[in-house]
Amino acid sequence: MSTDRVVALPGSKVPSAKPNPAVVDLMRKMLELAESGHLQSFIGTGFTADGPRLALWADEHVNVYEMLGALAWLQAEYIHRHTDAPR
Repeated sequence: MSTDRVVALPGSKVPSAKPNPAVVDLMRKMLELAESGHLQSFIGTGFTADGPRLALWADEHVNVYEMLGALAWLQAEYIHRHTDAPR
């Protein structure tokens, strides 16, 4: 999908098809952690340049409650970083 005709809502940016250096750097660091055996589980989400959501699951974590807590913290942190909601 071309982003030529996409109009952003106020406060939003139009997606780009260019590589995001921050995402590339983080993914390389995560790969190093996984290859070394240090990273044992991962759940993540993101969006592709053409719009669809990408979800990644390697959720073999031994404690489901720790993972649920981590996901809840991640949601709260995202809200704090990207909205005016009080913390």
